[in-house]
Amino acid sequence: MAEILKTPDKGYWGRRAAFGLLKDLNCALATQEVCQDMIGRREDQVLKAVSGLEGGGVASGSTCGVATGGALGLALMREDEIRQSGTAAEKAVLKEVGDYLDWYRNIYGSYLCRERVGLDFYKVQGQIRYLLPGDKMGRCFWHIRGAMRYLNSVANQPLKMETEDPAMDGRPPIHCATAVLARIREQTGIGHPLLEKLGFVFDGGVGFKGGICGALVGALMGVNQVMGPDVRDMSYWQNIKGFVKGHINLLRRLPETVDEPFAAGRQLVERFRQAAGAIECKAIISRRFTGWNDFQDFIGESATCSELCDIAAKKAAALISKSTTGL
Repeated sequence: MAEILKTPDKGYWGRRAAFGLLKDLNCALATQEVCQDMIGRREDQVLKAVSGLEGGGVASGSTCGVATGGALGLALMREDEIRQSGTAAEKAVLKEVGDYLDWYRNIYGSYLCRERVGLDFYKVQGQIRYLLPGDKMGRCFWHIRGAMRYLNSVANQPLKMETEDPAMDGRPPIHCATAVLARIREQTGIGHPLLEKLGFVFDGGVGFKGGICGALVGALMGVNQVMGPDVRDMSYWQNIKGFVKGHINLLRRLPETVDEPFAAGRQLVERFRQAAGAIECKAIISRRFTGWNDFQDFIGESATCSELCDIAAKKAAALISKSTTGL
């Protein structure tokens, strides 16, 4: 178990998260950054990778970035157990992630961004209404504060693992986000072992809750390993400039560049939705998963999931290649 900084107390981390959102202007980034600070561990490439999860996946309204950034944060906090106990620890962490999303929904009404704020960020009026008069934006500060207090409390408890590994009949587990990240690395040479190791938390729409598809999450994280901002080393004005540029690109029918997280991410989301008909797991496959074995049994036989992982990885790899080579 990673050593969680127990002092200052969880109230401090809640305030720190609210400040982080003001600083980073990105809910997923702020959540992940504070999770890393909580355990005194700096993982810059992991941090960059989550930037595309803001606003439910490039502001598309699916699973809130506080939920996805926090899910990955829980896995990072439990990395020692995952390394030592393998699938048994992964299963236990997925249970923690599912409980976190249940808590988030019960306290704040929903973990889907579009249901929490009720706005379309791909329209000018939606972006303006989020900022003014401030009630919508204030809600995000309130929610990230409470979420970080919750995550701190969970992380200070021992991981509850079952005595035996999940039944897999000798088969290696399949994780959709991890599979996409691995394929991106194979096609581009760009990847991060830790990110692939922790990507299992996005199984079944994040902790089996049916939200944003893990394959799309993997693609967004893969692209943002290259394009995501280095928020720890950027000035506040650079953050503001990036925020404005990115949200302008959400409004453009044809962004002028793909060498920017929101412009590239928008293309990824649109391509994925075109192929899958939706971006959320429960909508794509018309069901939810009851747990680890149910998910593994399904994904091991699903042609749809395999095809979507391929599509997501190929599109992400193409965007990375275009960004790095200009071709």
